[in-house]
Amino acid sequence: MAGVGSYTVEKRHVSSITPEEFEREYVSRAMPLVLQGSIDGWEAYGKWSVEYFRENYGDAEVPVDMGGYCGQRKTMKLAEYVDSFDEYVRDAEEKGSPVPYLRVWNFLDDFPELGECFDTEEYFADCFRKLPERTRPPFTWLFMGPKGIVSKLHVDIWYTDAWLCNLQGRKKFTVFHPAHRKYIEVDSKWVDLDNPDREQFPDFDKAIPVEFVLEAGEMAFIPRKWPHAAVALETSVSLSANFLSKANKRNVMPTLSKYLERRAKCEMVLQRSLRGSDNLMKFCCHGGRIPV
Repeated sequence: MAGVGSYTVEKRHVSSITPEEFEREYVSRAMPLVLQGSIDGWEAYGKWSVEYFRENYGDAEVPVDMGGYCGQRKTMKLAEYVDSFDEYVRDAEEKGSPVPYLRVWNFLDDFPELGECFDTEEYFADCFRKLPERTRPPFTWLFMGPKGIVSKLHVDIWYTDAWLCNLQGRKKFTVFHPAHRKYIEVDSKWVDLDNPDREQFPDFDKAIPVEFVLEAGEMAFIPRKWPHAAVALETSVSLSANFLSKANKRNVMPTLSKYLERRAKCEMVLQRSLRGSDNLMKFCCHGGRIPV
């Protein structure tokens, strides 16, 4: 990469780049890109909206983050969450309250048929798919919320690559080259981009942010190890997954092996397959103590 400061995230239509070119020029080099036209044929695109989920899955119990990225989590019916959007936005504007965010719903556990509504294999070949389906990491996410929902600065799990598409609404992304991570993370704590603490992050101004707006129908490729944050500019529904690219296998395989070992032990004790929403799945993915 010649000059981080001059870098911008390109937008390219799939008619101008083949899957092989995308793999070679972006995935292998770990460079972000926005793809246009890649989801035009999906059943989910043009169908999956906040209104659609409220009408068809409104009784589903979903975990909503009420106080920001790591705040209080409340379980409520999806319809109740959607019906509160206006109140959430008003509280954010008048009181500065964080906007509650549906971001950790393991929707494929509850409604596996929804997995038939999208397919990314043409451009995002995923080596996780070589595993038996019941042992694959539960790394497919559906994000939903009103204007103002925020994903704070972070890097993705296991340093995997990721794709994210907007099915409804627009989001503003801020990404940083991995070389600038040292300026925005101190002692495993990330800087608040809206209110940076320059005592804790004295070199923050050395970090060069790259910003782009992801429109409905567009798909962002967020490469491994790139810190990133996002904010919804309007009511939005987004679909995302962390995937194992061929270029990243050497980095991820040791962590994947430990995950598979922990998962096998947990399932042997439980005598059943784990769901993505099980507390034990956190232990399988991250290690540490077994949750009670």
